[in-house]
Amino acid sequence: MWFFLITLFYLIPSMILYLITVYVIIKHWKKFKSSFFVWYLLDFLMNTLTTGITFYTLKLSSVTCQTCALSSIYLMLENNFTLNIMYSLMYNMSYVQYAITSIISINRLSIIWNHFLFERLWIKYSFILIFAINLLPFINTSQLFYSTCQFGNRSDDTFVLRCDLPTNLLFTPLIYFQGVCTLCSLICNIKSCSIVWKASIEMKANMEANFLILITVTSAVQTLGAFITFVLNEYPNSPMYSTFHTYVLPIISDLFTVMQPWLLVALCEPIRTRIRKIFGLGSAVVDVAPHNSRVGPTQQQNDVSDSRASIRF
Repeated sequence: MWFFLITLFYLIPSMILYLITVYVIIKHWKKFKSSFFVWYLLDFLMNTLTTGITFYTLKLSSVTCQTCALSSIYLMLENNFTLNIMYSLMYNMSYVQYAITSIISINRLSIIWNHFLFERLWIKYSFILIFAINLLPFINTSQLFYSTCQFGNRSDDTFVLRCDLPTNLLFTPLIYFQGVCTLCSLICNIKSCSIVWKASIEMKANMEANFLILITVTSAVQTLGAFITFVLNEYPNSPMYSTFHTYVLPIISDLFTVMQPWLLVALCEPIRTRIRKIFGLGSAVVDVAPHNSRVGPTQQQNDVSDSRASIRF
């Protein structure tokens, strides 16, 4: 129960802040319109779905006994196909989350490399990637649609969702996918940091470095989660397995899911300013200005109307 309460302590304010940032972005879309925020909004939808499903199937079920008042919300789904969908989505969302982080890392690298060229391409064709990363995982997870899923009993008489499909058929491809995505994120972020590091002071001020910090921190958590998952899979008999599987990995997974709004608010002054204004604490609004890391000041001024994607911090 104590671990469940700790989870609520950070999940509830995180999701509230997530909603507030999304509200601000949508309300001021003309100012914030960029490929980065397109993916931020998609990430919000996926993370909200992930949080809802894992809360019901993993967190709340772990503190709900077979005779508790809330047991009916699990008993009513006994042998229901909805459980197959939920179990499938838990794995599906893992694919999507890792894919999104890698894609945003690629996005940051390309935008830093040449903003005005790649920003247009990302805005125009992101929907193809969005479509792909949401559907392709079902190639693996759709196996669950043909299995039997139900809520069973843990040793402490609480609920646990189980399916008769061997876990390794789902878990092994996911681990390999996590490894590829993590490697991709690391390479892109290292290259992006290298470009920013070598840029002039004037260029650094206009290269959306704070967005790079955000995705770099997210990728670091992604790497840690993938590493722990791999180690636990390779050493299931380790004396630390139970502790890491029960407490450490869920916290890292939650952090990977809900840390984005905290990072955005901490790193993006225009978002902070507009949030303060919502609560009557606002001052002068920080405007949004485009940049191009590959052009000089003259061309940048000429191309201002072409993009409103970058934010000065």
